[in-house]
Amino acid sequence: MIKFLYFAVLFQCGLFAQNAEKACVTIKKINTLIKDNHYKPKAIDDSLSVFVYDNFLEYLDEEKILFTETEISKLKKHRLKIDNYIIDKDCSFLDEIANTYKTALQRTLSVVEGLEQQSIILNTKDTLFFTKKNVRYLKDEADVKRFIKKKITYEILIDIAQQSKDKDSLTANFATISEVSRAKIFENYKCKLNGLIKEEKTFYSSFLSSFYVVYTNFFDPHTTYLSYNDKVNFISSVSADNSSIGILFQLDDKDNVIVAEIIPGSPAFDINKIDTGDQLLKVKHKKDEFFSNCASLEKISELLSSDNFKTLEITLRKKNGEVFTVSLEKRIMKATENLVYSFVIENADKKVGYIKIPSFYNDENGTNTLSNDVAREIIKLQEDKVSGIIIDLDDNGGGSVTEAMKLVGMFIDIGPIAIMNDKFNNIETLKDYNRGVVYNGPMVVIVNGFSASASEFFANAIQDYNRGIIVGNPTYGKASMQSIIPFEETYSNQDFVKITGQKFYRITGKSSQKEGVIPSVKIPYLFNDLLPRESSSKNVLENDTIVPKLSFKKCTNDFAIAIENSSNRIKNNPYFTEIEKLNKDIYSFVNEERKPLLLKFSTVFDEVHKSDKLYTETEKISTKSFGLLIKNNSSDIEKIKFDEYLKKDNAEKIKLIDTNGRIYEAVNIIHDLTN
Repeated sequence: MIKFLYFAVLFQCGLFAQNAEKACVTIKKINTLIKDNHYKPKAIDDSLSVFVYDNFLEYLDEEKILFTETEISKLKKHRLKIDNYIIDKDCSFLDEIANTYKTALQRTLSVVEGLEQQSIILNTKDTLFFTKKNVRYLKDEADVKRFIKKKITYEILIDIAQQSKDKDSLTANFATISEVSRAKIFENYKCKLNGLIKEEKTFYSSFLSSFYVVYTNFFDPHTTYLSYNDKVNFISSVSADNSSIGILFQLDDKDNVIVAEIIPGSPAFDINKIDTGDQLLKVKHKKDEFFSNCASLEKISELLSSDNFKTLEITLRKKNGEVFTVSLEKRIMKATENLVYSFVIENADKKVGYIKIPSFYNDENGTNTLSNDVAREIIKLQEDKVSGIIIDLDDNGGGSVTEAMKLVGMFIDIGPIAIMNDKFNNIETLKDYNRGVVYNGPMVVIVNGFSASASEFFANAIQDYNRGIIVGNPTYGKASMQSIIPFEETYSNQDFVKITGQKFYRITGKSSQKEGVIPSVKIPYLFNDLLPRESSSKNVLENDTIVPKLSFKKCTNDFAIAIENSSNRIKNNPYFTEIEKLNKDIYSFVNEERKPLLLKFSTVFDEVHKSDKLYTETEKISTKSFGLLIKNNSSDIEKIKFDEYLKKDNAEKIKLIDTNGRIYEAVNIIHDLTN
C-alpha cells in the first residue's frame, strides 16, 4: 500500500511537472503573439505579476470562502515574481496554486457533505455579515466550516422565502417545504464543487485555461485566450446560421430551465416527443454531463449553441413527472435571435419603418450577412411607402466591422467612415466607395449601454455625417478591433488568442473609446445606471483624439427643432419621469450597505421580499402599452400567414415594440422630421 501511494504521488508530481512545462510554452507563445500584434503591448514586469496574481485568485475564489488565510500567506510569495518566472521559463508556481485550489475545493466538499449528515437548525441566533470592501479570507478550516454552515442555512431560507409572498402560509408549512429546499441546496453545492474538481487531467486543463484568460486580460479586457471550443462558440454568437437542436429555453419563476419554444423543422421538432414546458435536467456531450441545476447558464448555452458540440443527449422532465432522454444531432439553421426583422408602425396617418438589428453578423461565404438582410428590409419598407426609418441597435454588442461599414454606406453617398490606427501608428481611412444610397429619407438610430463596437462604429458615422438622429443612452465605449490569431497555422491547432490590434476613431478625429457615443436625444432607460461600461473594466485603452487629414461632406439636415421637441416631450412625459425615479430607487437599493442579518426565517423572508414593491413597479412600467399600430410589412404578411411558429414569434416581437417607450418617442421624432 505504501509503495502504491508513493508511486501515485510520483505520478502526480510528474504530471504536474509536464503541465507546468507546457504552461510555460503556451505563455511564451501568448507573449510572442501579443508583442507582434497588440495595439499597445505592455512590459512583462511587476505590474503584470500583481494583476495576474490578484485577479487569478479572485477568479478562483471570488467570495473568499475556499482558501484560508494560511494558504494565502504561503501563496503570496508569488505575487511579485510571476514576471520573473515567465522570463526564466519556470511555471512550477502554477502547480502550487493548483494543488492548493484543489485541496480547498475538496475540503469544502467534505465540509458540505458533513453538514448534510447533520441536522441544521434553520432558525438560529447566528448572524451573517455582508461587506463589499476588504473581504478577508477565512482563518482556518474550522472558520470555513462555520461560515459555510451559515451560508447554506441562509440559502435554504432564501429558497423557502422565494416560494411565496405569503409568510403565514410558508410558516405553517415550514417543515415540509424546508426539507425540499434543504435537499436542493445541498445537491447544488455538491454538484458545483464536483464539477470544479473533475478528474486530474480535466481539472488541470481547465485551471490553466482560466490562468491564460486572466494573463491575457492584463493587456486589455478584450484580449483573451480562447480554446478551440471558445473560438467556435464566439464565432457562432455573431453568425447568421449555426448548428442547432432547435429548442429555445427560458428560466421559470423557480429558476428551472424549461422549454419555451421548439423551432419547426429542427431536430427537436422532428422527434415529436419534446413539449413546451418540459424541464431541462441534464445535457450530455460524449462523457461529459452538465446538470442544469448546478452548471452555469453560460456552459449550458455553449453546449446548445456552439457548432463544436454536434450530438447532445438531453434529459428532460415532463409536467407529469416523466423523465426521458433524447439524442439530438445538430443541423445548420438560421440563428433567429441574431437576424434582422422589420415592421411598419402606423401613427397619426403616417407609416414609419422599424428595423431591429440584434448583431452585425456575417458568414464565410458572404451571403447570409447583416448588410444584405437590412437592404432587403429597407426595400420592403419602401414598398410600403414609409415616411422614415428607425434603426434599433439596443443591446447590439457588435460583430463584423465590415458589415458596419456596408451598413453606413447604405445611408451616405461615398466618403470616409472611420479612421483606424495600429501599434505602428499606421493611419488607415475606412471608406464607403459606393456611389448612391439604399435609403435617403429621415432616420433615427436607437442605442443603449449594451450597444458596442460595430454598433458604435455605425452610430458614430451617422452622427458625424449628420445623416440621422442618435437617440437613447451613451453606448458601451468600445472603439477597438480584435483578431483571432491561432498559435500555429496547422489543422490540429487548438489554441488561439483574441488580440486587440487596432483602435478606431471617428472621421472628426475623436474616439468613443471608454466614453461611448453620446446621443443627441437622451431617453431614460430602465436599469441604465447598472449597465456595465468599458470605463468600469480593468486595463482599458484610454480615450484620445487624433488630427485627421481628410474631408467629408456632411448632410445639410437641420435636426435642431426635432431634438428640442423630443427633449421637451421626454421631460414632460410621466412615463419617462417614472423611469428616472425607478432608476434612482434601483440604484440606491442595489448599492445600499447591507446590515448584519439574523438567520431566522422571518428576517430572511423580509430581506427577500423588501424589493417586491420595486419589482412590481418595474414590471408594470415595462409592460405599459403605447397603443402603437404595428403591422408586418406587405412582403412578410404572406410568409407568416400559415406558419404557427412564425405567428407566435411575430406576436412577441410586436408586443416588445408596443411596450417600448423609446421606440414610441423615435416614431414621434420621425413625425417631427417629416413635418
